[in-house]
Amino acid sequence: MADIVNVVIIGGGVVGAAIAAEISRHCDDVFLLEALPRLGLGTSTRNSGVIHAGIYYTPGSLKAFHCVRAVPMLYEFCERHGIPHQRTGKLIVADSEEYLPQLEALKQRAAQNGVENLEIVDRRFIQQIEPNIVSPIAAYSPNTGIVEAEELIKTLARIAQSNGAHILTNTRVIGVEVENNLTIIRTEREEVQARVVINAAGLFADEVARMFGYDKHTIYPCRGEYAEVVPSRSQIVKGLVYPLPLPSGHGLGVHFTRTTGGSLLVGPNARYRQSKDDYESDRTALADFYESAALMCPSLRLEDLRLSYTGLRPRLVPEHVHSFADWVIEHDPRWPSVIHLIGIESPGLTSCLSIGQSVAEMVRSVM
Repeated sequence: MADIVNVVIIGGGVVGAAIAAEISRHCDDVFLLEALPRLGLGTSTRNSGVIHAGIYYTPGSLKAFHCVRAVPMLYEFCERHGIPHQRTGKLIVADSEEYLPQLEALKQRAAQNGVENLEIVDRRFIQQIEPNIVSPIAAYSPNTGIVEAEELIKTLARIAQSNGAHILTNTRVIGVEVENNLTIIRTEREEVQARVVINAAGLFADEVARMFGYDKHTIYPCRGEYAEVVPSRSQIVKGLVYPLPLPSGHGLGVHFTRTTGGSLLVGPNARYRQSKDDYESDRTALADFYESAALMCPSLRLEDLRLSYTGLRPRLVPEHVHSFADWVIEHDPRWPSVIHLIGIESPGLTSCLSIGQSVAEMVRSVM
């Protein structure tokens, strides 16, 4: 007979780790299962590492709510625990004043979401903070920043473990079965019975959901590749500079991101893939990065760029669909003690603490 525990969290990315840290404050016998050798090896550490302010997302959506609520929580958490981070501010630039209506609409959406202090700025303001960026007009977000994602995950894991939670890596879930209000979870080595199961499996959350017979949502892996500006030229952009969002809705466009370690990244692009393990960089991507980035920073040279890492986003819409897709955070329709988190892409890193709080409330409602 398998052991009976209170909560099993499937997936050890930043969201799973945040849930474990929060739930273990109030509940014992919490287990976090991660298929890979270390927490956060997937989407959580293969992104821009940006603390988003909550500007872009549809008002009333889960993305908007959790992102805006989480920003002050995350800054305070990082400060308290010594996690490398910086409130850098961010420019969203346009290449013509004709785009003022789009920037004003972005400002209005941000205000609806509760984002404070977003302002429209002119060429003089832009040049003061980013001398190499050529743009007549931009939106400036002072509350946007950066965080060291890996240190954030390590800290959340330490907190969870200090609260008594158990973290098991190299532990892939291969099957589930619900009996008598308990879920039997099978891994490659053992079985465990859980009163509550939280599916936070990232790219594979739809596959875990299907183990419970819940097949409403499909994840479409979308690869984002990054380039890095060579160290000798890395001061060409000092902070975060983004273009106006793409009409396709498949990303925020190729942008400049300063990391907490001092590197300057350019990217990501957005390429839908068939495999959820396809991290192989496209060697032709550098020219694409350069073409997009040079529109904002003409003094950038192609030889300034070199390929960096890649990541995969768990998209809930296929490539040909350009509509907004919100996160799924809900109880399984058949098994209320099972909670699914599906399609948790950006701003999932920013929102992890807020999501952790909400999921903990959902757990208390069924225990």
